[in-house]
Amino acid sequence: MHSVNCQKSCYAIYNNFMERDDRQLIADTLNGNDDAFAFLVHRHLSAVYNFAYRFGGREEADDIAQETFFKIWKNLKKFRPEENFKTWMFQIARNTTIDHMRKKRDITFSKFENEEGENFLEETLADTEPLADEIFARAEKEKHMEKMFAELPPLYREVLILHYQNNFTFEEIGQILKKPLHTVKSQHRRALILLRNILGGSTSKQNLKDVL
Repeated sequence: MHSVNCQKSCYAIYNNFMERDDRQLIADTLNGNDDAFAFLVHRHLSAVYNFAYRFGGREEADDIAQETFFKIWKNLKKFRPEENFKTWMFQIARNTTIDHMRKKRDITFSKFENEEGENFLEETLADTEPLADEIFARAEKEKHMEKMFAELPPLYREVLILHYQNNFTFEEIGQILKKPLHTVKSQHRRALILLRNILGGSTSKQNLKDVL
């Protein structure tokens, strides 16, 4: 009987959290409700882990996700209610991922593009107006596509992940990456060019979402 009552109580608490938005859960957490933060993690863990997996790699994904939520908890008082929590969260997730990648020395951040978004590669790429609908139509299998996607420079890969996997607008991506809107759009465009050159095919936006 005690077990049944406990299950009902836990279910009621879960439903209560389900009805609360991120800002309310943050307020509850700051008021000392640890269960509220646990539910906040539960709500966003998959998105953060998938971003870390795609951008940072499988081996680092678990550590990146854990460290991201630790930093969120540690800095929760700095979150401003007028901000979009998801955007703020992905800023932390991105910075944490980059820190891990720098430690591994797997990437060179100056490769292909500078802070102003200028890229020496652009002049060598054919077709200056690619559309996402045109890329990958002849792609072979999902595993092959993932392999090709992994060949993109990180600064292009993250724009595609944020836009197609996490459904951020270009404006929101600009906030996360702290880059002007025109730079984000340019990186998205160049990423599509590179993907088409890497794959030698084209695909639809829906296929791109499926891969990511």
